[in-house]
Amino acid sequence: MRARTRKKKATRMDRRRQVNVRVEPALYQALEALARQEGRSVSQAARQSIEAGLRQRLGSLAVADDTSGQEIAALAAAGGAFDWLAEEPDLYDDTCGEPLE
Repeated sequence: MRARTRKKKATRMDRRRQVNVRVEPALYQALEALARQEGRSVSQAARQSIEAGLRQRLGSLAVADDTSGQEIAALAAAGGAFDWLAEEPDLYDDTCGEPLE
């Protein structure tokens, strides 16, 4: 006999909302081209574009699922993406160029 599991009710903020928007044909064609280029559906490309535009407009506030630049750099370093730099000669140091004032 299985115990019943309760489904957690989604709060108002947890639920995704739908937005139906009419756009000019030229904008729709641009969305189609972007979607083809990224291998996405038109609706996915539209959602991504809206989210990116809102983040930029709201002052580049990071969304909870965004990865910070420091985390990306740590992943690249841990993955060996920059290992080849260890073999490169040091062409510049902090005495090169103009002194900072």
